[in-house]
Amino acid sequence: MVVEVSTGNGFRSTISYVHKEHEKDLPLDKKPEVIEKNLVFGNTPEMARQMRFVSNANSRMSKPVMHISVSFDAKERISEHQRQNAVQSVLKEMGVKAQDHQYLIVKHNDTTNPHYHIVLNKVDLDGKKLNLGFDGKKEEFIKNKLQVIADKIEQEQGLQRTEGRNIIYDANNEKGYRFLSKEEKAEQKARNKKEIREKNPNKRKQQEAIKTQISKVLQDKKIVTADQFKQALENKGVDVRISKNIKGISGISYKTDKISVKGSQIGAKWSDIDKVLQENSKTVQETKSISRSEVEKHLRADLERIISHSMSLGYSANVEHFLKMRGLERTAQGYAYKVNETHLLIKSDLEKGIISTISESRALQTKYEERKAYEEKVRNAKPLEIKPVPFLFNSKIKEENAKAEEYNKKLEKAKQKIEQNPIKEPNQERKQLLHNYIEKAVKSEIKVDKRAEKQEKELSRIEQMKVQREENEYSQKQKRPRGYKL
Repeated sequence: MVVEVSTGNGFRSTISYVHKEHEKDLPLDKKPEVIEKNLVFGNTPEMARQMRFVSNANSRMSKPVMHISVSFDAKERISEHQRQNAVQSVLKEMGVKAQDHQYLIVKHNDTTNPHYHIVLNKVDLDGKKLNLGFDGKKEEFIKNKLQVIADKIEQEQGLQRTEGRNIIYDANNEKGYRFLSKEEKAEQKARNKKEIREKNPNKRKQQEAIKTQISKVLQDKKIVTADQFKQALENKGVDVRISKNIKGISGISYKTDKISVKGSQIGAKWSDIDKVLQENSKTVQETKSISRSEVEKHLRADLERIISHSMSLGYSANVEHFLKMRGLERTAQGYAYKVNETHLLIKSDLEKGIISTISESRALQTKYEERKAYEEKVRNAKPLEIKPVPFLFNSKIKEENAKAEEYNKKLEKAKQKIEQNPIKEPNQERKQLLHNYIEKAVKSEIKVDKRAEKQEKELSRIEQMKVQREENEYSQKQKRPRGYKL
């Protein structure tokens, strides 16, 4: 996934471009497709005027127009829903709020690779500028920010990782990102040279399929050994052959019922796999006092209670407070959590995830209530009267009767449609939405917080010293002769 950005002052010209109004002879299947209009409506001039009206509230903003393009590799086999979800995630990670910001999302269909254009007003409805700074620097570093955002979305949503970035998302880093080292850049360059470009399109397709399965398997933090990796891939229909010498594993190859390929041919040689397995082994799997399954069990139960309390209170809910009550406290490294005397760090923004999930759940309920009100309105609507037609001067009555008949037909059709398929309460959808978030959260990266354990030991030692001192003082006091004054 590649994300590019430009800024300017012309709302109308940018909106016109994404609609491809300059290419009027495009075939129907290649015409742009409007995915979403947020807080704007109408045609190009009308949307431009609406965005300009809002941006004028901030006189210091000289370039309120932001044009973002999000493109995907044509070889990546993902659904339209996955692509649109990734595009929406770009906006969310940038800090764009649907209730505050105007934007337009359009899909272009005139190239082999799917790509989307976003026209965003950087001034929100309150006249405030969208904060697009990166690492404390000015807006010109937005390109670095978008590289990190794109890499984060690829990692979290299981999309194909884009090669060639100089800066990547890193959940283990305090800043949440890092620049590639010289060694990594050299290795990436060497890997790109060694990767063989297969000319046969069918064979190339099979190679990409194997590489996709490898990426999915390695995203499972529980996979930490070569045997586990081999078993997981074989469960997905990919046989793994490992070569060994006196030093250990020396090479790896993959085979399906259609193709056999070396790891070096598809950028998945053993040294690459081994690095990921070593990273996975750092995550919490098994300790002396607790297992990963126990952590997930406790965290799942706590998140269910937090979400339940938050939803019952509505918009006044303080999610951060509920998290703290369940022992989940935000730190610079993640959420501190303690299970069975083991200090843990959860590498996921729980508060943001919970608020977003509850908001989506409320949106489903609001949509249901609006539809229910519409259905009730249709059910209660009465057909228009068909008036008798006089012999003379009847043209106006005939015209009114024709409109009434057309209205009555539409009303009857709408009533039949409602009776056949009435709206149902979205209880199951909301339940599934909350379940999906909780499962995603409990599967996030969790590590043993060694610093907290060390701190607790130090505090314990201080408390022991304090108790010992008090006992010594009491003992000395008891030994003093009675009646002796200091």
